[in-house]
Amino acid sequence: MPARLMHDSTGRRLHRPFHWTAIAAIIMALVTTALGGRAVLAVQAANVPDPYEVQVVVRGDNGFNITQQTVDAELARHPVRATAPLELVITDRWLTGDELLRGQVPENQIIVSTRMENRDPGLSDAEQRFAGVGLDRSLAASDDAHTDLRFDIEHAFTKNVSVGHGPKAAVAAAHTAAVLLDNSPSSSAIFWFAAVGASAMLTAAFLASALRYRSRWASRHRRLAAAQRKLARVLLDLEALEATYQATEQSRRPAGFTKAWRQLESLSLDAARREAPLVRSLFTRAECLEQSTGQQLAAFEADTRKLTELADSLMGAGSVHAHLAGTGSTFDKLSSPINDAATALLIRLDTAPGTMVAGKDLADFRSALGELLNAAHGDTSQRTAIERWAEAERRLAKLAGKIAARLRRYPRGLQQPVPQIGAQHNELRSSLGLPPVSKQGALAQIATANSLARGILGDTLQADQEADGMPREPGAWRRALAKFAGTVGTEGDEPPKLRRAWTAGLLSALLLGSLIAAGVIVSSVASEPGRTYEGSGRGMELEIDDQGKLVDEAEIRRYMEEDFDTPQQILVVVRDAEAYLELKHFDGSEYRDSTPESVRTAILRIKDEYSDRADPANGELPEDLTIIPLLITDEGKGIVPGLISGAVISGTASWGTTGGWEHGSIYESNYPAMEAASAAEDFAVVLKQAGYEQPDYSTSLLYWMLVFMLFFTVVNVVQVLQYLLGATSQLTRFSRGSRSVQHSRRQLEELAMGLEDSQINAVAVLGATAAPNADEAGQRLFERALMMAWREAQELSSMTLGQRLAAGYAQRTAHLARLVALLGERDADVARRAKALVLASRGAGGDAPAPVELPGQK
Repeated sequence: MPARLMHDSTGRRLHRPFHWTAIAAIIMALVTTALGGRAVLAVQAANVPDPYEVQVVVRGDNGFNITQQTVDAELARHPVRATAPLELVITDRWLTGDELLRGQVPENQIIVSTRMENRDPGLSDAEQRFAGVGLDRSLAASDDAHTDLRFDIEHAFTKNVSVGHGPKAAVAAAHTAAVLLDNSPSSSAIFWFAAVGASAMLTAAFLASALRYRSRWASRHRRLAAAQRKLARVLLDLEALEATYQATEQSRRPAGFTKAWRQLESLSLDAARREAPLVRSLFTRAECLEQSTGQQLAAFEADTRKLTELADSLMGAGSVHAHLAGTGSTFDKLSSPINDAATALLIRLDTAPGTMVAGKDLADFRSALGELLNAAHGDTSQRTAIERWAEAERRLAKLAGKIAARLRRYPRGLQQPVPQIGAQHNELRSSLGLPPVSKQGALAQIATANSLARGILGDTLQADQEADGMPREPGAWRRALAKFAGTVGTEGDEPPKLRRAWTAGLLSALLLGSLIAAGVIVSSVASEPGRTYEGSGRGMELEIDDQGKLVDEAEIRRYMEEDFDTPQQILVVVRDAEAYLELKHFDGSEYRDSTPESVRTAILRIKDEYSDRADPANGELPEDLTIIPLLITDEGKGIVPGLISGAVISGTASWGTTGGWEHGSIYESNYPAMEAASAAEDFAVVLKQAGYEQPDYSTSLLYWMLVFMLFFTVVNVVQVLQYLLGATSQLTRFSRGSRSVQHSRRQLEELAMGLEDSQINAVAVLGATAAPNADEAGQRLFERALMMAWREAQELSSMTLGQRLAAGYAQRTAHLARLVALLGERDADVARRAKALVLASRGAGGDAPAPVELPGQK
């Protein structure tokens, strides 16, 4: 009955339990969908220009070639856009305290003062006395954010002015303000990829966990349903079993028969009592997959299996003891495995070259087999059928042992395994009052002789080839793959404790690896570029303006430890330090210093010397040209007061020598070439950092999203591989099993079509053989087995795809193949013996027929 329609013993509706990960998977699927849509919009928005253009207004005489005309020309080449209306005012005046510190400026306005220093502190009465940037307070979320914003914009302007920029410095300040004031969601592809990826992988992990929960529960439910069907069958047949038991005279009931009946009563009652609590546990979410529930289910399965075996044995044994209908079929069931093994042995020995076993021994063996198979028929006034069958079995065991002893004299190959005897066979023997199968019994002796004959003669029967086609012990790598796929190494649906421990250890290692990998990724994506100390000046086109030949180009290159990503023209201008700088000693120190005004004047003076290389419209140098002023003192020491470059630097990059521009700080180096190389290295690092902006997302959030994405990606990939390997194994079983069933059906059709011929051959042999009982009974068992094999083939052919993918399908198809092969061998043996009879009795030229001599009669 489907799980959705089940009720407990009180009539209460039972519902399939579900795991919380199923709800979590649905929620995460919705979150993933929302994040995916938001990511698409964010990435698309990154390719759409911001709606507002930043206005830059120039007021006063600012110097640095900053005029409204030059700024407008620069904005025309490099427009700046923002997400909100924004106006940047460049003014030559100082700012008031309210403008600088409190942000009391017009709405959406930023004021940048071109004054490099604050006004003289002595003029405390002056209202406008501060250099820097005034920012509308409403543009910042807090006072600290307001302070950070105005400092960042001021630094963007100052560090570009310090290298000789004018209009480009104003545009760089506008660009920095637009970037910092952009409050739109992040448009970073890596951020949204990590967000969507982590959410999707988490969804997949929750879904896999929910499906695994559902699969394990469904497995337990199928096992419970199968056990319930077995129990129901026994309970429904209990009345008939009791009638069979009571019909047997008490004096004719063997101890094993009575014991089996009492065990059946006790076990069926106990199983019926345990069924309802087990069903409730299986449909309770907190208990359905508990280990205790699994143990109860396994015990319930074992008991119902035992009940089925007991019921079958009691039904058959009762019909024998009470002389009811079905006695013959019961003995046929008891004799069938012996007949199969004996038939295979006889065929092997009949077709063997020479005479391995004496013909009389084979004839006696065939005669004893006939007595065993016909023990349920004939006059029972003197002895019961059971006594006759037991006597025939002892005689057959003795003859089989004799044949085995003769076969042991021959050299043989690898000893073939002896098939194991099923517990149900012993249950039937016990119910009939027969002792259990032993090594000295007929079945064990025949199996041993059969194994010896196969070891000597090889695989001479078709059933041998079918047995070789059975799944064998896989190799080490196949076992490893099967273990990885989860197809072996589990007991029922419970993973073993060792496997759970290994899984926990591997997940811990995977989590550690994800933490490290995510850290490396975030560091490479979000960290600011820095020095490498691994370069040699590649990409630098060095030019030296040195009339006195004081600096060597080779020496400068020798000190370079950084490379340029793009080609850059580096012009080293060697000048007299005393002629360009105002130098003065510190009080009580041998070191000298200068003034900010002197440094600025020197830098702008050197820039003017190369005005022929600047753009006439705005006075800016080309972006691929940088001038390094190298001032040589009278003592031969070198000073680099700053840089003059055409490259615009935005973001957090800053020049390594802006201390001279802002404070007048200088450094006199005893190695002028090394000082020039150091300035070039600083510039190479600045170019790497140019354009770098602080991420507009939380790096911590990105880190943890990457951790979860990497962790669950690997987990899901492993689960997909496990599923694919398991599906491949199932499909392989399905493909092999389907081919085997089709082959068996074709063989069965041939056997069924030739059944009439088989019966004629059997009749012919019955009249000429010395053991007609064996052939008659063998034909009866052959026809019954043929009918059973045909029904099994029809059932296997009508199975659904899901049923065929189960592991039991392969076992049933292999069993059918062996059964059909054995039936084919028996039919071929009868046909062969009948043909030998015809050839022997045909006669020639009217002569009397020759004596009949069949195999095994020599």
